[in-house]
Parts: sequence; C-alpha cells; structure tokens
Amino acid sequence: ERNSMSQAKVSDLLLYPIKGCRGYSVDQATVTPMGLVGDREFAVIKDGERINQKQLSSMMYLSAVWKSAEYLELSFPGTSNFELNCAVSSKQTLGKIQVYGSDLSIQDMGDDVAFWLTERLGAVVRLARTNGAAPWFLPVPEFVSVHGKPQTKFVDAAPILLTNTESLDDLNARLSDELPMNRFRPNIVVDLLEAYKEDSLEIFNFPSLNLERVAICERCTVTTTDQETGEVAKEPLRTLSKYRKRADGYAGGIMFGIYVTAIADGKLANDENHCRLNKADA
Repeated sequence: ERNSMSQAKVSDLLLYPIKGCRGYSVDQATVTPMGLVGDREFAVIKDGERINQKQLSSMMYLSAVWKSAEYLELSFPGTSNFELNCAVSSKQTLGKIQVYGSDLSIQDMGDDVAFWLTERLGAVVRLARTNGAAPWFLPVPEFVSVHGKPQTKFVDAAPILLTNTESLDDLNARLSDELPMNRFRPNIVVDLLEAYKEDSLEIFNFPSLNLERVAICERCTVTTTDQETGEVAKEPLRTLSKYRKRADGYAGGIMFGIYVTAIADGKLANDENHCRLNKADA
C-alpha cells in the first residue's frame, strides 16, 4: 500500500543552536527546507575547522538557548552566562573552511564570545556562523536528494534528525541500563509509531508541514557518551550493532533514526501535530 493511514505524533522538538552543544526542547518550531529555524546556526571553530563533541568532549556541557530572534544565551556549569547579540559581530570574515571538500564562507562572532568559550571549553576556539546560504554536498550517494540544495546551517548530512520513542523503548528493552533519547540528539521525536517503522516511511504529512525522508541515520561514538556526566561506555552501539547494522553502510552502518527535510516552509507544535504516513515501499 502506498498510502498508510497510520498516525504519528510529535512528542518532542529540540534545537541545538551551536553544533555539538546541548539541545533544549521547544513548544513549537518554524521549519524550512534548511531545517528548524534556530538550529545549528553556529559552530565552534578550532584550528580552522568546525568541531563537535567528537573533537572536543567538553562541548557536551555547553548550552545555548534563544532568548529572542537576536539574542542567544550561552551557559556552562559553574560559571556565569554569556548573552550573545547575534546581530553584532566583529565583522571579521574568517574566510572559508572545508566541509566535505567544499568551501564554506563563515562569519566570526567576535572576541568576547571567543574568549568566553575558550575559557570554558579548555581550548582556543572561535564561534562562527555561515555567511549566507550555500549549496550543500555530502559525497555519499544516499544523500543525493539534498545535494546542491541551499544550506545556511552547520548540519552533517541533512537538515533534520527524527527519532521514534518506540524504537528507543525497543533498544532499552535489550539493555541492562536504559538510555535517554538525548544520546541520539534528535530534532523531532515522534511516538504512536511502531519501533523502527520510521525507516520505511518516505513522507510525514503533518497538518502544517510535510517532511520527506532522506536517509537512515548511521550513528557515531557520541551516542556512547552520557550527556549529563560525560562518562563513556560501549552502549548503545554495542547492542545496536547486533541487530541494527547493515554491511553496506556509509558511516559504519549502525542505524537509529532518520534524516528528513521539509518539502516547503511550515510549522510543528509539540504534542499537537499528528501526521499521516506514506510508506516508502509498495
């Protein structure tokens, strides 16, 4: 059947204003083909490259929350907060950084926030955002549907990550200690959907937004780090590898969640939006 009348409901919406920082939940979000507005607008730059928790583990403690369209509040445990006026920067263009072999023009956000981040993260870093939309290209055939599409965000593969609470419940039933969803850093969490059914769906028809599946997400070692304590273990990758690994994967093959993109601009609301689902396979 091409059209399924199955339903899914949004149970959580999360933003990560700085790539690699902690996420926070919002009641509603504006969504465009470039992702959730306010999500991954900034990146920490070290030695001329954007970084995340894999390169600098202390980033797991960095929080960034939008207070308005222009003001972002940064916080770090045990220290004073920093209010960043995003409309004001040093106007110093850092030039271009390499992202998957392509040049990306970025804008420095100033010495004050750079000093604040350097002191807290324990490494000499800068904060940057892009200098406008640029064609995105990840050299993996699985992501051909988003190749060349404009992107203003510091995304890895596609603009939005969607996960399913039933899939997490199934995983946790196989673990000795349950893990929270924040290990997987999603933007959209749905429920009322059977475990892993998200893998085979191509369209999520929400009342005010249509999402299209791009690819299954293959997980990295960040999922093995407790986002509260920093403790690193072998789960969930060890267990997922036993039943959620494909031999021909593009990044290790261990699957959890899917990448999606918005077909057009729209909105989502936490606990309000139900969607009709379209299957990928006849």
